[in-house]
Amino acid sequence: MLIPFQFSQPMKLIYLFVLTLLIPIMGQGQQLSLLTGLDTTIKETSGLIYTNQRLITHNDSGGEAALYEIDINTGNTSRKVTISNATNVDWEDICFDSNYIYIGDIGNNSGTRTDLKVYKVSLSDYLTTTSNTVTAEVINYNYADQTSFTSSTVFTNFDAETLISFGDKLYIFTKNWGDSKTKIYSLSKTPGTYQISKIDSFDSQGLVTGGDYNSASNAILLTGYTFASPFIIEIKDFSATNFSGGTITRDVLQTPSGKSFQIESIAAININQYYLSAEESTTGSSGLYQLETSNPLEIDEFENGNTFMYPNPASNSISIETNYLSKTEIYDMRGVLRKSSSKKQINISDLSKGLYILKIKNTENNRVFIKKLIVN
Repeated sequence: MLIPFQFSQPMKLIYLFVLTLLIPIMGQGQQLSLLTGLDTTIKETSGLIYTNQRLITHNDSGGEAALYEIDINTGNTSRKVTISNATNVDWEDICFDSNYIYIGDIGNNSGTRTDLKVYKVSLSDYLTTTSNTVTAEVINYNYADQTSFTSSTVFTNFDAETLISFGDKLYIFTKNWGDSKTKIYSLSKTPGTYQISKIDSFDSQGLVTGGDYNSASNAILLTGYTFASPFIIEIKDFSATNFSGGTITRDVLQTPSGKSFQIESIAAININQYYLSAEESTTGSSGLYQLETSNPLEIDEFENGNTFMYPNPASNSISIETNYLSKTEIYDMRGVLRKSSSKKQINISDLSKGLYILKIKNTENNRVFIKKLIVN
């Protein structure tokens, strides 16, 4: 069994002291780049999103019911927005879609909570508030398979620190202290009270602490740690009812010297770049890191009798022919989203000449088709 971070304070200090002794002998993995340390206001950063050119975080249990925007150059907080009708019991992750921000008050270290919830905040309200205060709707839930609420710190499999928005639902990935696996539950985005059932699980080989869905690469990235090191997991070629059936890869992460490896959150920037944040611990000070994956998109032809794109090269417009079109996205080669449309004919006359990546999302089977587009 993996020995975790968040148990009683004396044991936590002993564990982290032992942990610092193990760090020099950890195996090699993907190296994280240090962007900046974080100021004391957000030293317990626990969730992270990147939207509208804003990097937004929050603190975990006992912190203010507030969101903070991070200056990626200095690590200082440039803005604070308070959720006026919320309480931070144990905020552990944050995600968003085109209209809302979702804040997961889902931490449950001892397995005793009966007040788990997600706060739903209008993204428009957040961006435009002049008082830096917003209100939230509330999504309450409990786990259908949890029958005991007796305190079981270090052993419960009903803790969670990962909340992901994918399609029309939220997905919770648990942080299983007992067996070091992760269970997956789906949750409605509509405010109300729900009893949710497990839809999937897989062996994460460690404690999952954060995650994000990258629409540019159609991949989920999860962060976490074991007794000896932090790690990252990528899930590709999955569906909303079968995450474990996708392609799952796992790798060790190497944190910058002197910085904490208690990584709590991850946010996609573009196709293959991510921000990660780590809270202050005895393994080091809090920090904001950057990870660059190799190239998560394999660029394949998709004219398979069901889906076509033409002309290519093109200069004014392109046409999409498919029976199950949900949305088409066009990215430049730096991974920046340049256009998004649900129409079958898309005007591209405002795009500069060059090479682009075109993604067509198929609603029939949740597949994403990738194509190179040349604009001339």
